[in-house]
Amino acid sequence: MSQHFLLSKDARDLPLQTVMRMTEPGAYRCFKRARWHQTNDEPYCPACGNLRCYELARGGRFKCSAEECRKEFTVTSGTIFASRKLMFRQILAVIAMSANAAKGKAALQVARELGVQTKTAWLNLMKLREALAARREQMLLEDRVEIDGMYLGCHIRQENRKEDREDRRKIQSPQRVVVMAARERRLMGKRSPG
Repeated sequence: MSQHFLLSKDARDLPLQTVMRMTEPGAYRCFKRARWHQTNDEPYCPACGNLRCYELARGGRFKCSAEECRKEFTVTSGTIFASRKLMFRQILAVIAMSANAAKGKAALQVARELGVQTKTAWLNLMKLREALAARREQMLLEDRVEIDGMYLGCHIRQENRKEDREDRRKIQSPQRVVVMAARERRLMGKRSPG
């Protein structure tokens, strides 16, 4: 039997402890490395793709040097964090908490751990989930696929008086929703039989 992904070394590449020890410039460098990994952390214009860009004096902003473009941009321009309010270290902490939690992370818990408002934590978690959902078409499941499902909604509250109660097993509600999850299970070192 293969090892669960969360127990493997690959799952420990962004521990929360490392993120919380980072300085803000260190977290900014981490964002730059993730954004412009093809050009060795050197910025390029997201509008025209020009590699000749320079940093402006008002920190963290870059400008394209192409005559026809001349647009300003930041490390988060065109990403899900484009209109961010949090510091880079806090955004990395949200990413680490969300990625490292086996069953996801609640916005209330993220808000308490980071010291931000619940709405802020919820918005950043939803941005991450939207980014994953946007890539759903590109994700193909191979090898062994585990599927699980459950019914949500449709909880019918019992009446207080026993003679007014109905058998809830016989009642079908139109608000009942079926939720299914599919997950790829990779085998370490060998492929599963077809």
